[in-house]
Amino acid sequence: MKHIRRYLAGLSLLAGLSGCDVSNNGGGSDTQAPDPVVVDFPIAYIERPLPRDEDGELIASNIMDVTAFNPGARLMFKARASVPAEKIVLTDIAFMPAAETDPETGEEIPLPEDFRPQYDVKDLSVSPDGTKLLFAMRAPEIENADEEDQPTWNIWEYDLETEMLRRIITSDIVAEEGQDINPAFLADGRIIFSSNRQRRSRAVLLDENKPQFAALTEDGESEAFVLHVMEDDGTEIKQITFNQSHDLYPTQLSDGRVMFLRWDNYRDSKDHLSLYTANPNGSNVTLEYGFHSQMTGTNDSEGVFVKPRELDDGRVQVTLRPRESGRLGGGMVAIDTAEFTEYNVAVSGAGVSGPAQTSLVGAEIVTDGSPSPAGYYNSAYPIDDGTGRMLVSWSPCQLNGYKLGIYIDENLQLIGENGQFVDEDGEDLGQNVTPVTIDADEVGNFPCTAAVLELDNIVLAPPVYGLWIFDPTTQTQAPVVLSELGTMNTEALVMQPRALPNYIPDPIPGIDFDQKLADENVGIVHIRSVYDVDGVDISPNGILATADPLQTPESERPARFLRILKAVSMADDDVVDFDNSAFGRSGGQMKDILGYVPIEPDGSAMFKVPADVAFTFSILDARGRRVTADGTSALGPRHEYWMALRAGEVRQCNGCHANGESPTPHGRFGAEPPSINPGALASAPFPNTQLRDEFGTPHEPPEVGETMAEYYARLNGPRQPNMNIVDYSDWTEDGTRPRTATLDLNYSDLETAAPTDCITDWSSLCRTVINYLEHIQPVWDKDRRFFDPDEEDLLVADFTCTSCHNTVDANGAATIPAGNRQLNLNSSQSAERDDYVNSYAQLLFGSLIQEIDENGNLRNQTEQLVIDGEPQFQTVQLTIDDVPQYVYVDANGQPVAGPINSTDPNLTPVLDNNGNQVPALVLEVDSEGNPIPILVETGNRNGAIMSPNGALASNQFFAPFLPGGSHEGYLDGAELKLIAEWLDIGGQYYNNPFDAP
Repeated sequence: MKHIRRYLAGLSLLAGLSGCDVSNNGGGSDTQAPDPVVVDFPIAYIERPLPRDEDGELIASNIMDVTAFNPGARLMFKARASVPAEKIVLTDIAFMPAAETDPETGEEIPLPEDFRPQYDVKDLSVSPDGTKLLFAMRAPEIENADEEDQPTWNIWEYDLETEMLRRIITSDIVAEEGQDINPAFLADGRIIFSSNRQRRSRAVLLDENKPQFAALTEDGESEAFVLHVMEDDGTEIKQITFNQSHDLYPTQLSDGRVMFLRWDNYRDSKDHLSLYTANPNGSNVTLEYGFHSQMTGTNDSEGVFVKPRELDDGRVQVTLRPRESGRLGGGMVAIDTAEFTEYNVAVSGAGVSGPAQTSLVGAEIVTDGSPSPAGYYNSAYPIDDGTGRMLVSWSPCQLNGYKLGIYIDENLQLIGENGQFVDEDGEDLGQNVTPVTIDADEVGNFPCTAAVLELDNIVLAPPVYGLWIFDPTTQTQAPVVLSELGTMNTEALVMQPRALPNYIPDPIPGIDFDQKLADENVGIVHIRSVYDVDGVDISPNGILATADPLQTPESERPARFLRILKAVSMADDDVVDFDNSAFGRSGGQMKDILGYVPIEPDGSAMFKVPADVAFTFSILDARGRRVTADGTSALGPRHEYWMALRAGEVRQCNGCHANGESPTPHGRFGAEPPSINPGALASAPFPNTQLRDEFGTPHEPPEVGETMAEYYARLNGPRQPNMNIVDYSDWTEDGTRPRTATLDLNYSDLETAAPTDCITDWSSLCRTVINYLEHIQPVWDKDRRFFDPDEEDLLVADFTCTSCHNTVDANGAATIPAGNRQLNLNSSQSAERDDYVNSYAQLLFGSLIQEIDENGNLRNQTEQLVIDGEPQFQTVQLTIDDVPQYVYVDANGQPVAGPINSTDPNLTPVLDNNGNQVPALVLEVDSEGNPIPILVETGNRNGAIMSPNGALASNQFFAPFLPGGSHEGYLDGAELKLIAEWLDIGGQYYNNPFDAP
């Protein structure tokens, strides 16, 4: 009772905040009576117990744990937004057990008064007419059932007019096909939500002859949740986004677009959470805000834009908080996404200065994990009455204590406002006196003060989220639902009609776009110029001169082709459990090649891509090798972002991004800097060049402003990808040359297995899938012997790779592999790296130099000493100061060491199978903490001659095959193209997880 009286005393102080100034840290005087207008609004909210683990410890809220189950929540309704209004539970009835009867009397046995079904509710939203509530709900745990047999999250609706509670998807089988969360109504009455169903992506897997499964996020920790839509009766479920990690919290903006939070995590390294927009059918997916504003929390800490919602003034309100919040909330922030793309980066030409983000709370909200004087906000919902007020879930800053002015430390010892030990009356105990300790049930919660928050030995009380009407203009708030110990009230919204968002209909094939594109299941990408990097012209001689063949010959154009790449979906171990060594040296990601298209002389490209798949692309040189950025040019950094188009969609971007993740707006229509490519300056042929057909006949001239790619596409259709690299030189300057192939690196020339079935005809189903053992090793093993035409048994020359690069000769005797690098290309299992064959291990990792011993046996060469008449390995004693921290691969594929936080762009971290950076050497310490010297064997080692960083980083391999090289002509163009593209996509051991052991 003492504890309750003390809590009520603190609660009465907070209840007196009706209209109080929030900037007063939860204290202050009563300055404003509750607004009588507000109480006429009905509200709905979620009441839940504070999430605690089995030891009673508070569980932090992690927005990436999208299926977290915290039972005990329920949906509540109040007919008036005021404290005295009755609370009505709307959802218990869904999971109330069937009535039991007394076997002796036959009477119904009543449930205990405090009985509460242990289900969970979240993600509350309301229909535009204010009559229906939409939310995600999960049924109670099934006792002793396995995780895969537990209930899933489903979308539910409560209709206030009919007082009907229903699950949107009526079929149990369909409902349990996936986890469905984050629902919201669209303007046309359909429902948009986030789910791991991945319905369309599963169909694409079938097209690839793979089993259907829900693909994992790029960190491999969970199935990816992407956006879907369905009718309000649960039918016509359609996947509309195709991200490789999560798409969460969709909400429809007034202009009809859908805003959502996207997790970009390319190769498990980007790891950004940003606001994106899309049309309701999933077209026009665009980065809207915040990719380079990830650390906008307090003291430059992480700030995630959780639960975006448009305000009346067009800004977007979010709860700004870290991914994992121990206080279960954060700050209440409004973002001007119309005029900004980043915190301090305005839309091109907007003429405004930042910051884009504004706290709606004048008081100090701290989001970096340290105590927040003005408390925390869990949710906010705008009240559409012209006042700008909001219904918020707020927890004040509170400390554990004994009574006002007397606090406790972590040992339940009483302390005063200066951190000194005090007695139960607050009197200073002085020095060398036993502190007063209280029992846990005597602890109460009391408001924070600025002075006490400076102490190190205070204990923050668990949050107590109540509901409040907050006025950002006057910075005052009035209570609606009082907080209770151990309970939080969240996700509150006002049930009132709101203006319908603009309706953006789904495009109709044959009306809104070409029916052929729908039939082919493709979209179209138009890049105005790959030489446009953040609005800067990086072409060799300026864009107009680069497009002019008399000023910039074809051979001098650095960008010649695009390679289109597709993400390979990874399945849970229950679907396919393969050895992680299948990823090879690159680690962590497999890729398919969708095809190649030429880049026009002005750097433009307009081409088809398969619809409904995540794709990216690389810029290639004249030999079909991915170019890389260097000190003289920004051309060529990997495009480490996934795109996806719907069938018939046409997307345009000006150009590319600079290396180093430039914050310059990119990819958002109207926000980018102006294009550096003006296109055709007149309705006349481009200077000194004409587009001709296969007979050399010139076409009609371009239209003003058309890029070369647009011009080509208007006359011939967008470029169709080709699995081969073919350059027909459509642009000719002499006026007579017919259209002929000047470069043709064609899989049909291979005498080994081609990695695709689409050598001649391309479709949206075409994939190039390169597995090392199936496609690269046969190149080394291919018989390249040449015999005298007159004497069939007379061997003239043998260029078979494994004839020279082997550890046995033609007679089976041990031999040292040819060359000063002693490269062994045979397919026997490697002794050093037993996950791989010798050829892969030595090409990608290097090996010890080998020699023949006195018995004619092959062995690895090490420097040896003779000690006491016995040969022994020479050893070197290392201490902790001698050993760098982590292993990297340099631009030449050589392993080097450096600090874990190296920012050198020429160094690629080496990761283990768990994605962790590999230590260069782990040193142990003795019982006194001194490093134990480690004896390491020295030896002569050959470095790797191939790099997963690409073909241009593997020059040691390719140089001998160049004109004048020692191996010129040994491999043909198709074979070199196959090896180069395999290295450019990462040099994986397998690129199909279902082929891997």
